[in-house]
Amino acid sequence: MTPTRLIDATPIADDWRLIRLPWEKTPETTTPAPGHWLWLETNEQRFCLPVRDADAGEGWIAGVLPAALLPEGLGPGSSIKRSALMGDALQPKTTESAIVVAEDIGIGAALHLAETQAERVNLVILGGQYGIPARLAPSRFYLPALAEQAIAGIGTLESLGLPARVALPEERPGVFEGDVLELLALYLSELPGERRAQTEIIALMPWGRSATAQSPGGLKAAVGSVQWHEFPCRKTG
Repeated sequence: MTPTRLIDATPIADDWRLIRLPWEKTPETTTPAPGHWLWLETNEQRFCLPVRDADAGEGWIAGVLPAALLPEGLGPGSSIKRSALMGDALQPKTTESAIVVAEDIGIGAALHLAETQAERVNLVILGGQYGIPARLAPSRFYLPALAEQAIAGIGTLESLGLPARVALPEERPGVFEGDVLELLALYLSELPGERRAQTEIIALMPWGRSATAQSPGGLKAAVGSVQWHEFPCRKTG
């Protein structure tokens, strides 16, 4: 673990935090990409930071996490230790038929993937129990299968021409009240079999999500291919 100090721990939407720290790119280091993550440690508490963005020129790497999953007292200048980059870089295998689905700590990585591979993604579904670290807006993209369930999109993705939908446990305007995989199932149920066979699902989830219903096995039977990725949740010591 490498000692360093946080550049930012800025509050963003829905009580999430933008966590940014120094990062030096060398010939020996891996270039940060969607799917990569770091262990961060402070006051004997260790937590996972999936990569949301990075800038080698300015020398930083960043992620977003719910405040509820962070140690108390983090702020700019806080002393922290970080690991090397961990995990595997992800990218769609299809040319334009990927659906990116993410929950909780996987949301930052999903936004990173969608923004950097927008031409290969045709839908993003985000949700979980901690809200969404992004501005929701009425979507200009009409999705017949979800027209009665969810109409809110993500502002940054809308500007890239990319439709998104949101699933949360509480009622909000334009948001599906329920689970991201339930919303995904509704969308897939309206796709013709030929389209489903050409569809790739990229799921970015918290650790242990594959133990729940309709996880990788069920999805693989419904679509052409599945990349299922889980990020470890916070652990102590």
